[in-house]
Order: sequence, then structure tokens, then C-alpha cells
Amino acid sequence: MKLLNTIFVAATLFSSALFAQEPQSPQHMLEGVADTLFSDIAKVNAKGNASKEDMASIVETRLMPNIDIKFVSFKLLGKHIKGIEREQAVRFIDAVEHYLTGTYAGALMKYTGQQVVFEQDNAKSDSEYATVKTQIIEPNAPVIDLHFKLRQGKDQQWKVYDIVAEGISLLSAKQKEIIQRISDVGLEQVIGELKNK
Repeated sequence: MKLLNTIFVAATLFSSALFAQEPQSPQHMLEGVADTLFSDIAKVNAKGNASKEDMASIVETRLMPNIDIKFVSFKLLGKHIKGIEREQAVRFIDAVEHYLTGTYAGALMKYTGQQVVFEQDNAKSDSEYATVKTQIIEPNAPVIDLHFKLRQGKDQQWKVYDIVAEGISLLSAKQKEIIQRISDVGLEQVIGELKNK
């Protein structure tokens, strides 16, 4: 569970610097994210007793506009994307955004100053996709290797769509869970469950 919490903290740390007007390399963008997010967290923590709502506000402002929510949502639907109506798709995307906002806000509550190290000049780009390798370093704990998967949109901005932690894709793991859940209880129920998390 501690590994998962650290991974969510890391995901939050890296996904908020995409507001830049000019295209940036994926690595440069992610490095800027860390600075921006650390600054926001410091401001909230300086007030004392930061709440999940405070962290949710940071997530909504800095992070969620920079996650490729539509792409992630369609990946999570998997085989169930066939035949989905537009209105249902919009509600599912909203539910996924709500779920991720709460997940990342909760992760930020557990942030204790972990060090983030980017491997230099390692962003591998293949057309509109790129991978940036990083390490999360925490005293008295094993180093965690993360690969951030990014996708470049038509606006030339990079957005995070997946994190591979120690060889495990968080998107793929969640996709299997969501696809099975939709098969078991239906899309409408899953939308409701994501909205209530």
C-alpha cells in the first residue's frame, strides 16, 4: 500500500506544468511540474492542517487539466467502448476525472518530501508518444523506478496518460478492473461507483 501511495504522490508531482504556451520536451515539462506542485503544497502546508479539500483544489487546478482524461477514459472502457452513446461517454469521462481527482488528493495528503530524480536526457519519443524515466527516493526505503508515459496532443502539448511503476502499468491494471466491473454490473453502475469514490 505504501508503494501505491508513493506512486500516486509521484503521479501528482509530475502532471501540472503543462500550462506553458510553447511546446516543451516531455522531460522539461515534468521537471517544471515538480517545482510548481512543491510550491503549491508548501503554501497549503504553511497554513497547517491541510485538508483533503485543499489538496483537491491543487489537483483540480494544477493536475487534472493536464491529464489526458479522454484518452485514459477510452482506454479504461476497453471493449465496452463499442456501442457506447455520446452522453454515456461524457458521463464516464466526468466520473473518471472525479475518481482521479480524489485519488490524487488523497495521495498528496501522504506527501512527506520524497525526492524526485529525473534521468538526464532519457525522454524517448516516438511520434506523439514519449516516456520519461524517474526515480522516487525516500530515506530508509527502496528507490522506486517510474516511467511516465505521455502523449502529445494536436496542440503540441504533452499530457500524462500512464505511469509504469516497477514494470507495472497503472492504466493497464485499472483497465482490467474497470472492464471486468462493467461486464459484471454494467456501465451505469460503474459510472456511479466512480462518482462516489
